[in-house]
Amino acid sequence: MSHRLPVLTNTQVRVAVLVAVLAWFLHGLLFPSPGTAAVACGLAGLALILLGATIADGTPAGGWVLGAGLAAACATGLLAPATPWVVLVFVVCGLAAGRLGGAVSALLLGTGLAAVLAVTLLRGRDTSELWNLVGLCGMYAFVRAARSRKAAAETERQRALLAERAHVAREVHDILAHSLSAQLIHLESARLTLAAGRYEDAAALVDRARALAKGGLEETRRAVAALRGDVPPPGEALAAFAEEYRLATGSACALTVTAGPRPLSAEAALVVIRTAQEALTNAGKHAPGADVDITLAHPGDRYELCVTDSGGTGPAPVPGLGSSGGGFGLVGMAERAELIGATLDAGPYGTGFRVRLEGPLAP
Repeated sequence: MSHRLPVLTNTQVRVAVLVAVLAWFLHGLLFPSPGTAAVACGLAGLALILLGATIADGTPAGGWVLGAGLAAACATGLLAPATPWVVLVFVVCGLAAGRLGGAVSALLLGTGLAAVLAVTLLRGRDTSELWNLVGLCGMYAFVRAARSRKAAAETERQRALLAERAHVAREVHDILAHSLSAQLIHLESARLTLAAGRYEDAAALVDRARALAKGGLEETRRAVAALRGDVPPPGEALAAFAEEYRLATGSACALTVTAGPRPLSAEAALVVIRTAQEALTNAGKHAPGADVDITLAHPGDRYELCVTDSGGTGPAPVPGLGSSGGGFGLVGMAERAELIGATLDAGPYGTGFRVRLEGPLAP
């Protein structure tokens, strides 16, 4: 039976490295002892650095404490240059690069570089120790770059989160606008039918409104699957929308779907379905009595959806129905198209209105 080794987190690795480095410093400071003054300065610097590490997340106090720890480390180097005092300089510059602002961290780096240079030259140390200057600069650049990458990753995560929220908002809008608008049409028709004394017809309209409400709930549940890319074939969805439009309005709704060289991607199929759904909803609200023609074609390596109505010929729309979608129907369709590299144009066409979506087929 095999046992998988535990995976260490980044925080655990950083803590382990810090403990190992500080243990190395303590061993070099105490064995052999360089004198009381040097030991006191070294321990004071170590304590200040550990304190600064706990409060150095961008706070001025953390910068001051790390600066004091760096000063104590430099004093240790002047008193006992043979001790590994430069370890504390590396720790201070690394903490500053990862947790403090650019100006403060650069100031501490400059101070650390000046200290290493001064101790090496003033105390007659081997000039090879000047390579610590290169090491300090390299470590500082590495930590700052890692911090920048982390900030960029967080920004990208937030952007993706906002985009997903906008995606969900569009899905909810389209589902509710389509379902509730159809229900309002049926209920208003039922009210007028009751006023005319046609009770059986009114009951049928109420039953249809109830079925639409139930279908809206089911579609809301299916939206979760759609957001994950589990999208039905566009032809089936468009056929269902056309039949629903005919039943809801009593007007004609023709559908023409031609096969393409390749199937639509899940993202493109969802945009086609939602665009057609929103266009039919708008036709029912703003062009009552209009016949509608839906065409999904594949000219070349592209797809093209056109939803064209003939213009309203019936009674005025139900009061309040035109605003049930919140006024974001066309905006939402344009946003969907842009997200997948498609284009959408909508405007008057002949005596009616046309919504046209066009985009490239995925290779």
